[in-house]
Amino acid sequence: MIHVRHLILLAIGTGATSTAFAQPSGAQAEVLFRSGQDLLAQGKTAEACAAFDASEKLDPGVSTVLNQANCREKNGQLATAWGLYLEAERQTRAATDDAAKQLHQVAADHAQKLEPRLSTLKIGVLAEARVDGLEIRRDGEVVEAGAWDQALPIDGGVYKIAARVPGKTEWTSTVTVGGERDAKSIEIPKLSPAALAPPQPTDGATRPPATAAHSYDGQTSTRLPIVLGGVAIALAGGAVGFDLWGNSTYDQTKQGTDAQKLAAWHSANTKRYVAEGLGVAALSCAGVAVWLYVRDRHAPADETVARAIVLTPVVTNERAGLALIGSF
Repeated sequence: MIHVRHLILLAIGTGATSTAFAQPSGAQAEVLFRSGQDLLAQGKTAEACAAFDASEKLDPGVSTVLNQANCREKNGQLATAWGLYLEAERQTRAATDDAAKQLHQVAADHAQKLEPRLSTLKIGVLAEARVDGLEIRRDGEVVEAGAWDQALPIDGGVYKIAARVPGKTEWTSTVTVGGERDAKSIEIPKLSPAALAPPQPTDGATRPPATAAHSYDGQTSTRLPIVLGGVAIALAGGAVGFDLWGNSTYDQTKQGTDAQKLAAWHSANTKRYVAEGLGVAALSCAGVAVWLYVRDRHAPADETVARAIVLTPVVTNERAGLALIGSF
């Protein structure tokens, strides 16, 4: 690859001062240029490309651009190389000296040979997707509207395509483009409305968190009355059983010794007290179940209430039964 680099030092009057400041960057660019050539000869293509890029940034020159293009071509970045060859051809288009004309011809020839090998990517946009505020990005870089629906040269690789519109759900997809002679396309669909966040309380009130044990929601609004109804039935059955048992025991007071009759009488009374207690508990459970069921029919759907119910046995000298304790 032919390259021409001129370092001209002018030291006339005050011009010597500005040249002194310009020399370091030019010297650094030359060192980087030579390093890029050495690295390319060693097969370290990626490192060579980075060196040429740094040299061009410090001291732009046509020969450096041509070496950048050659390096990118060897690195498989054909679209980037093609663009650099075209840039070198443009910069030397009006050349008059033989060296610059030769560089122009080299750039034009390489660009012409490389063009048929390029891969392309077309990002299409459906008509219904073309709305105000639509922004399309390819690997984070904005794709201008003028580039939509155009098959543009691109280096091979995997690309992430994203489309976003204020108030819409962002759409993303990926496309893999081959390194050479591959033509891929991807289409941007109509974006869906973004999901709305649930409204937040505006009265500043803080609702107590519901626990797993006492959470009350739509599923438990009917479950709790049903459970209490079942408990009421069980308690009622127990009350009937103890009452019958007490009556049977009371019949024993009519026979036997006085001591046996007295013992049977006390036992019968105890069983009847238990039956009465169970009956009261059954009625309480049934009443609460009915009340909860009726009240829940009119409660707001999103209301959350913490409730706890405890059945506690109660035994005294004269009574025995169950107490229903809780918050409703």
